[in-house]
Amino acid sequence: MTLEVLDVHKRYGGVVALDGVSLAFAPATYTCVMGASGSGKTTLLRALAGLEALDRGAIELDGAAIDALPPERRPFHTVFQSYALFPHMTVAENVGFPARLRGLAGAALRERVAGLLADVGLDAAGLAERRPDALSGGQRQRVALARALAGEPRVVLLDEPLAALDRPLRAGLRRGLAATQRARGLTFIHVTHDPEEAMALADALVLLAEGRVLGVGAPAQLYARPPSEGAARLLGELSPLPGAEARWIRPERLAVATATSAGAADLRRAAATLVVQRCLGDRWELELRAEGRALLARAAAPVAAAAGAALELRWSAADELRFDAAPP
Repeated sequence: MTLEVLDVHKRYGGVVALDGVSLAFAPATYTCVMGASGSGKTTLLRALAGLEALDRGAIELDGAAIDALPPERRPFHTVFQSYALFPHMTVAENVGFPARLRGLAGAALRERVAGLLADVGLDAAGLAERRPDALSGGQRQRVALARALAGEPRVVLLDEPLAALDRPLRAGLRRGLAATQRARGLTFIHVTHDPEEAMALADALVLLAEGRVLGVGAPAQLYARPPSEGAARLLGELSPLPGAEARWIRPERLAVATATSAGAADLRRAAATLVVQRCLGDRWELELRAEGRALLARAAAPVAAAAGAALELRWSAADELRFDAAPP
């Protein structure tokens, strides 16, 4: 199955939501579409689902245009951030609803529902008979995913499915989404504003800003060698390196030490002053100043120095990032 978006445009009055977006989604892969609020990512997902009409361009599935198809005739299912479960139905009834529409009934339907609930970890006794208001947020999200799979879609569209959940729950469900996609060999397209979520889930990552594609590629590649400063900042913070030339580095690639500490001879070096250091749990963040610039560094342990201390920055030339000037 090949899904393509070809030169898609969409405006809302004077606001450009999608500006010539062209993408190809490989079959049986997990693609994350990431961008800030207003980047066009949700509009793109709604266009794929058939919930938004395009101003220009086309969406093709296996070479055939599907722009005129209503949502119910597309082999897709959407998992919304708000879950969109039927409040008057039990968990089992919600999950079985798409399969019932396709004619499944009786023992076959019950078997399908039981299997789907087991797949998403909701097979505990009594859960199938509960209504959505008796479930936690994480449970409701898993019901929504099971319901999406019940209709045997070729593509699952996920609209910020983890955004409403607290951090520990998000991490567990993130791993569950990836496992479900791999086990079933489906195409998942997941929009998010969270770079950690996107990089952890995606086989392919699409970066959007102001309705345009900034970059497409493997998450690790885009993070290490982003095509532009805008793409780099979407995925994480940058520190400006000292010197006349505009160069940047990821904070975790910038080492900080006292000036008397030994270090590799091939590293680049610059003097800096420690402003403050803070514990972030599994790492420390250091605010620094060098040649009038504010910098960030991240390390596994704090530096043995107080605020105001003179330190030495060290980094590898291979980790430096340079970007062409933005077009006028």
